[in-house]
Amino acid sequence: MSEYFQTVFDKFELRVRKDYRYTEDDLWVHIEHSKARIGVTDYLQRTSGDVAFIDVAKSGTTIEKSREFGTIESAKTTVALLSPVSGKVEEVNSKLAEKPELVNSDPYGDGWLVVVIPPDPADTSSSLLSAEDYYRLMLGKLQSEQGKLESR
Repeated sequence: MSEYFQTVFDKFELRVRKDYRYTEDDLWVHIEHSKARIGVTDYLQRTSGDVAFIDVAKSGTTIEKSREFGTIESAKTTVALLSPVSGKVEEVNSKLAEKPELVNSDPYGDGWLVVVIPPDPADTSSSLLSAEDYYRLMLGKLQSEQGKLESR
């Protein structure tokens, strides 16, 4: 059984990892013991284009849920990243400084952004979407995009 929900859109395969939680703003959260690893979804990296630069809160910074904690810049756009959780940034993915394209090539693996220590890890995922719910949301976004493409 696959660890992803998958669909194909405009020749691209888009995946949603089943064991992660999600925001409506296309970020994922993976709870690892008392920590929350955060990254961007396959959908966000695909619709934003090739990532050229990433700026996120530094290690030791306290971030707040639903507040901007960084940006991703691509040739197409700059995306503000709204934190899915509150907490203290414990680790920043240092690989992204030299290889921001990891967000495109491996969004659920080596392309992660930050690790946060939330004040209450057990409560962290209660306000986030399940993988199945996010997958349905993503499909709706794709259908909306398809409609925009067809009306041009």
